[in-house]
Amino acid sequence: MVNVVVERDDEGRVRTVTLTGDDSPEGLAAAALVEAPILGLREYLHLDPVVTRDGHAVRCEMDRSDFFLDREIDAVVETMVLGLRALAREGRIAVHEVGESVRV
Repeated sequence: MVNVVVERDDEGRVRTVTLTGDDSPEGLAAAALVEAPILGLREYLHLDPVVTRDGHAVRCEMDRSDFFLDREIDAVVETMVLGLRALAREGRIAVHEVGESVRV
């Protein structure tokens, strides 16, 4: 089974996303949903999230050092969370969220 853990800070902002996947179609879909925002944070927002990979596991810690970019980071990362939740509703993956959702 593919598992995703989304950890949020006291303000509800995503701090860390951890994916434990596999080679299944669901695992590849979840991996793409996690990897795309990493590229967006790096290439579009010029941030440097801390990313570690080990086989099918990916962990990404968001760079929240520039609070002026919080809304942009939220838009990128919350879109990922919405995609992961959609996969979870179909019973394809498990998404566990720690903390409250962001207040917009």
